[in-house]
Amino acid sequence: MFELGKIVGWLLSPLSLALTLWLLALGLVWRGRKRLGLGVGLLGALGLWVAATPWVAHTLTHRLERQFPAIPVEQAARADAIVVLGGALAGASPPARPTFDMSSATDRVWHAAALFRAGKAPWVLASGGNQPGISSMQAEAEAIRSMLLTLGVPDSAIRLEGVSRNTAENARETLRLIQAVGAKQVLLVTSALHMPRALRNFQAVARDSGITVLPASTDVEALPDSQHPWGRWIPDANALAMSTRALKEYLGLAALSIFEL
Repeated sequence: MFELGKIVGWLLSPLSLALTLWLLALGLVWRGRKRLGLGVGLLGALGLWVAATPWVAHTLTHRLERQFPAIPVEQAARADAIVVLGGALAGASPPARPTFDMSSATDRVWHAAALFRAGKAPWVLASGGNQPGISSMQAEAEAIRSMLLTLGVPDSAIRLEGVSRNTAENARETLRLIQAVGAKQVLLVTSALHMPRALRNFQAVARDSGITVLPASTDVEALPDSQHPWGRWIPDANALAMSTRALKEYLGLAALSIFEL
């Protein structure tokens, strides 16, 4: 199921769909169907242009992020544990990379540490393993521990889950940690874009356990009124990346709905 999900996600990304349509267009032209081939090629170009438009990327992302808005640390609920999801750091890989590498989603680890320092929960549970093919690299949960220690969270308050490869596995594997520390209410920390799918996964696995999962969103990307009036219509690589991440979340939510039927 993990491999199938990765393949489907790759095939349905805007860039992959555009490349597929262009290859189909070349095949049609080669077979003498030039008009149809031109139409298919233009469809691929139009789809890629739309996905790479900042306004489209912002709209897709905002519709997800607004479901569970980020709130200041001091306004967060108190809980028994804080769960912080991977996808924020890449583990160390000596000698080329002697320490962890931070991504744009590192806000997750920062926010989890801030919640802990504010006394919102006595435990921080870090969830994140490695993707297939990079098993020799430090597990992300270990990298998260390193950053949490730097941010003032004591090692005695940290517990790790370092085998999960996606959000569904995050939820299943972390449930064991939650139960091990005796938590009944947990704050789930992840990017606002990812929160709708992550929360549904965690609530599904915790449904019969008596554990309540509360959202603690961070890493907000689609800020209101942050786009230039004309620039929002000019395609760029950052917007394409944002659209791709948002579409991945919509596909994941659709898959969850189908499997829940």
